[in-house]
Amino acid sequence: MGETATAHAGQAVCAIAERVIMPDHHEIPIDPRVKDFYGVAENYDEVDSSEINPSLFSLSKVSQRYESAELIAEGGMKQIYKVYDARARRYLAMALLRPDAPEDLFDPFIHEAWLTAQLAHPNIIAIHDIGVNLQRKPYFTMDLKAGDSLRELIEKLHHGDRAALTRYPLETLLQIFIKVCDAMSYAHSIHVLHLDLKPANIQVGDFGQVLVCDWGMGKVLGKEGDLEFDRQLLNPDLLSSVLLYGELKGTPGNMAPEQVLNEGELDVRTDVYGLGGILYALLTYLRPLSGSTEEILQKTKNGAIVSPCIRAPERNIPKALDAVVMKALAKDPDKRYASVTALRNEVHRYLTGYATEAENAGIWTQMNLFYRRNKRFCITVSCSALVGVAGALFSIFQLSAQRHLANEALLEAEQMLALYDAGQDKLEMLGSRYDESVKTIARRHQHAGNYTAAENVLRAALEEDPDNPVYLYEMGQYFFTMQRFNAALGYFDQSGVEDDVVEMARKYAPLKRDDGLLTPEQMADIFGHLILNGPLEQRMVLYDQRHRLNLRQRARIVKAYLHVLNPEWTDAVFEYDPEKGSLKLGGTGLHKVSPAPSVL
Repeated sequence: MGETATAHAGQAVCAIAERVIMPDHHEIPIDPRVKDFYGVAENYDEVDSSEINPSLFSLSKVSQRYESAELIAEGGMKQIYKVYDARARRYLAMALLRPDAPEDLFDPFIHEAWLTAQLAHPNIIAIHDIGVNLQRKPYFTMDLKAGDSLRELIEKLHHGDRAALTRYPLETLLQIFIKVCDAMSYAHSIHVLHLDLKPANIQVGDFGQVLVCDWGMGKVLGKEGDLEFDRQLLNPDLLSSVLLYGELKGTPGNMAPEQVLNEGELDVRTDVYGLGGILYALLTYLRPLSGSTEEILQKTKNGAIVSPCIRAPERNIPKALDAVVMKALAKDPDKRYASVTALRNEVHRYLTGYATEAENAGIWTQMNLFYRRNKRFCITVSCSALVGVAGALFSIFQLSAQRHLANEALLEAEQMLALYDAGQDKLEMLGSRYDESVKTIARRHQHAGNYTAAENVLRAALEEDPDNPVYLYEMGQYFFTMQRFNAALGYFDQSGVEDDVVEMARKYAPLKRDDGLLTPEQMADIFGHLILNGPLEQRMVLYDQRHRLNLRQRARIVKAYLHVLNPEWTDAVFEYDPEKGSLKLGGTGLHKVSPAPSVL
């Protein structure tokens, strides 16, 4: 019997009997649920489709997608409404032009929506729908986020709101800033500028959400043909003409000088300036500039910005961040950070306990930061060596690869000052009551990293006394510390001195180019032969650490140097983690982690 016949037979049985009699005359009662099942099946064709798929039916009946519009914000020529999306069953924000907006703003408004829709980043407002309403006015919908704008948050902090002050300490505000930088780095990577960055255009949610909004001033860099295919709809010429209703392209007090002056090309550094203004407000709870619109514009043109530390001394603003802000807000774009990523990394360095490039940190600042970074890690050494650990590790690890690149950028300025420094040092040699020697002054410059100044001191001395063996030998040592062994040999030979230093120079002169660095094994070999020449070894280590980019190689050289200082160091523990910036030291016989106090 087929399935259909079986079903009909079952229905018939259920309809006329309470039990079934089997062929052997055995009776089986029928479960009432089975009767109900066949009853439903019998009437299946009579059920309305809306009862089977009520959600589909409900969605198909939606004639007006957006309902319950409620005005929640207004600015410039734009209005923002809270609306209910009847299709998605959620609340969104809808942007519309004001009723009195001229029609020539319709296209820029649409292009703002198109531009923002191209920006797929968790810290950039998401566009959901773009269209034209029944009044033939353009609109777009976007996320509706709870929380405050960054401007509202800063105003609460400025007025001493206890809840805001507790919830948003400096570190939290800087994390918000980093998220804004991440969004802008992404936008710049696809050639999009914001050009109106300010606290009012940053939305901060209650659960860590940070959104960069209002891209109405946005501009696409380059020509249309340079863009990816899915960005061809963004017309750079159209977008560059988007402005607030009036003549100014931006918000006075947040605009970069080049925007106010309408001179030069706008590029990523214009947004760096805007981010600098946001960071200024986060540190001081104040706008960078105050006064009438005319006064603010004039101050912007002149670059007349008071540093955060001076403007808000009661805030105890870290000097490192003060320097970062002032660099980002430099009047000349060439003096700002070249990218948002560079600015972001500076703030990240501060948060992770490192010196910023902008502050040009001195020795005590570096040592203090090193201690703060590493106090959580175990450094197993004798108590008498703890102070030496801080000094030695600072001397060795103070300059990172980034610092090295910065020093190269300063080289030209250093060379320009070299003659002046040499002249000053010459006067010091001749007339100082402390009667410092040529060697002491030259070595002092080397320890400070002023190698050009050190060389000029020695050359000035040799001009006065060309055959002085002390000066000749010191010049040889100067080149030896920089691993320029051929140059060193020239002066060693003229001095007539023969010792372990000269022997090592002869060994490595044919093995190494002047523009390279020794391997860690070669450095260890030199240390092993110059055990009694600690000051020279330390100057070698300092030079090498300033110019070697590979952190793991640096660590190997430091370990070799510590073995020289501690010849009985056994069961050595030396674990350096360049990612965490931590160093674990230990072992029997580790008593010295720095050379003798006198290294000159």
